[in-house]
Amino acid sequence: MIKTIAINQMSMDFTPSNVWAPTTSSNSVVATMLSIPGITLPIDSVRQHIILVDNGVQLGNIDTPWSSASVSGGTLTTSFSSSTLNVFPTAHDAFSKFVGALSTTASHPVTLKGAVDVKLNLGWFGHATIPGIGFQATTNFQGLNNLQNMKYIFQVNSDFETMPGAILLSSIIKINNPTNLSLKLGKINLATASGAGPVGNSTIDALTLVPGDNLVVSTTALDQSLDAGRNFLVDLSGGKDQTLTLTGYGKTSANAALNAGLAALKSNLFIPGGLAGLTTSQAPYLNWSLKTTPTTNTDLILKATATFQSPFYGFPLQMVSPGEGTSAASVINVSFLADGATLFNFLDDLTYTVQGTNKVTVTFSVLIKTAPLTVQEKPMWQDIVNYGKAHGSIPVNFLLNCNMIFNNNGIVQTFDLSNWSMGLDPTNVAVGADFASILGAFPSA
Repeated sequence: MIKTIAINQMSMDFTPSNVWAPTTSSNSVVATMLSIPGITLPIDSVRQHIILVDNGVQLGNIDTPWSSASVSGGTLTTSFSSSTLNVFPTAHDAFSKFVGALSTTASHPVTLKGAVDVKLNLGWFGHATIPGIGFQATTNFQGLNNLQNMKYIFQVNSDFETMPGAILLSSIIKINNPTNLSLKLGKINLATASGAGPVGNSTIDALTLVPGDNLVVSTTALDQSLDAGRNFLVDLSGGKDQTLTLTGYGKTSANAALNAGLAALKSNLFIPGGLAGLTTSQAPYLNWSLKTTPTTNTDLILKATATFQSPFYGFPLQMVSPGEGTSAASVINVSFLADGATLFNFLDDLTYTVQGTNKVTVTFSVLIKTAPLTVQEKPMWQDIVNYGKAHGSIPVNFLLNCNMIFNNNGIVQTFDLSNWSMGLDPTNVAVGADFASILGAFPSA
């Protein structure tokens, strides 16, 4: 009765506790049936009992719940909700080879066989169930093809402190999934080498690939005991293009059902020298303003308000603290002022969390100066006040080496959100008429 089967979409989750029982689902299964011209069978639901066969070896079975179905001519269309793929104990090696084939090839033939139970809608007579309609058909599963279209998007951070003997390079990369499979793979580790030799390992936590482009965070541990690992960032920042080769190996996945198959994966990732042409998705901050308080002239504290957003393509970013002193300041960008003139220094009370497209507006305290103001500084500040009055804002370049947590990894790392590092023009900080009152904080001559 059933001649061919095409699974137009399938989701596979390899993260359940039983690694040999991943869950599957599909929103589009299309079967062609033997049919009589002019007659459409009144099938309105089906239940499938599927056995996957690869290279003559039965890999496992899927028993789906009842799902709605429709028939047009000789074509039956249905789907199935979350169902377990039970890999047969005798087929573990064959299943790993199946995973390897899907990882490294553009397509791979798989035989689906088993039986389908169908319900016929007979109108006034109710439903009739026909159990056990057998089928066997070979269909092509699209493969990952070694993830050939991988693209480097942005270098988020270089962490010299967290891992002894290694520099942790956090990067956003784009992985194109050319298949109609949605794959939840969990944590993946890949041996990583440059043209000069091995540099270390790259890790992608909780890897999920949907069809099409996927932005993920890759953390590469640059092994400082290796020549290529030590020289990688130096060469990259010096303008030398780099191509990383990412290869599966014996510890690519803690999931035994995936590991042997993913060990065959091999892909390349090009990084332009000096990170030329790579940009953030958006500025990390905007809409800055300053207000004085009733106590500004005695404690030198102003209230700053700004809107913050993730500059890292929507990945979560948590500000733990902005740092203090010269590592967290706003340098005024006005030609008549001496280099290094500071509008304010950050204190330690700025915190926020952003992700996706959301924005957070925060009001927090900043300090004009850590030391007392002097009479000699008053003419410069008079110029600053006059500039703010004339323009409604003061342009600054932020120096911001912040303590932050990226992508919910629980690790506090130093991130440079300075204008220069983010590729931003000077930021205009709005000031109002109240700003002139800070001149009262200076001692008399």
